[in-house]
Amino acid sequence: MPIILVSNDDGIDAEGLKILEEVSSEFGEVWTVAPLYEQSGSSHRLTFNKEVKLYKFGRRRFAVDGSPADSVLIGLFGILPSQPYIILSGINAGYNLSEDVFYSGTVAAAREGAMYGYRAIAFSLERTENMRWDTAKEVVRIILRNLFDYQGFRLLSVNIPSLPLNDIKGIRWTFLGSRIYEKPVRINENGTFRIEGKPLFKMPPGSDVYAVKNGYVSITPLGFDLTDRDTLEKLKNFHIKFPQENFSPLK
Repeated sequence: MPIILVSNDDGIDAEGLKILEEVSSEFGEVWTVAPLYEQSGSSHRLTFNKEVKLYKFGRRRFAVDGSPADSVLIGLFGILPSQPYIILSGINAGYNLSEDVFYSGTVAAAREGAMYGYRAIAFSLERTENMRWDTAKEVVRIILRNLFDYQGFRLLSVNIPSLPLNDIKGIRWTFLGSRIYEKPVRINENGTFRIEGKPLFKMPPGSDVYAVKNGYVSITPLGFDLTDRDTLEKLKNFHIKFPQENFSPLK
C-alpha cells in the first residue's frame, strides 16, 4: 500500500487535517506529521539551532513544535518507514491565492516535500462564516481519484470555494493572479502595529482568483525557479566592472 505523508499549517487538531486524513486513507497508508499549534502565515520557515520536539498522537500520527516545513522534513527523514508516494497538505481554513503562496505554511509544507523530488498537493478552502468542509472533502476525493497516480506534476496548489457541491461549476487549471492590500499596516494607539487591510486582487481570466470568484475549483502548478529571465537577458549586456579586472589574473 502506498505511503501518503499528510501535513498542514493549522495544527494537528485542525478540522481540515482530519478530513484530509480521512479521504487520503482511501488511497493509501496515511502518516501524519503536522505542527503542534497553528502556524498560519509561517511561510517556508525552518527551525535552526534549536531542538524540535516530537509528540505522538496515534499509531501513525505525530506533531512537532515547529513549522509546517519542519513537519514534512522530519516526517521524510525521521519518521516514515519508507519514502512516500505523495505528500498532501491542508485542508487549509482559508484561500491561498496569488502571492499568498509565498506566505502560506500550507503551501510551504507541500513545497518542502516537492523540493526533495516528491509529488505534493496543497489544499485550501475559502474561509466563510459557514465553511463547506463537506464540499472540500468531496473535491479532494475527486482530485485524488484523477491525480493520485499521475506522474506529470511536482507541486500543485488547490483552492476550493466554500459553496455547496452542486454549485461548484468544475475545476480549472490556472496561473497565479495578483493581490496587494489596501492600507496593509494599522498603527494602534498604544504604538503597536497590526498587519491587515482589504485585499485588492487582479484577476485576469485564467487566474486562480478569477476561477474561484466564478465558482470553480482552481488548481495551479507551482514552480521553484524565481529567476526573472527577461531581466537577466537585459543585464547580461550591463557590465559592472570589478576592481580586480584591472589586474592580470592569478596563474
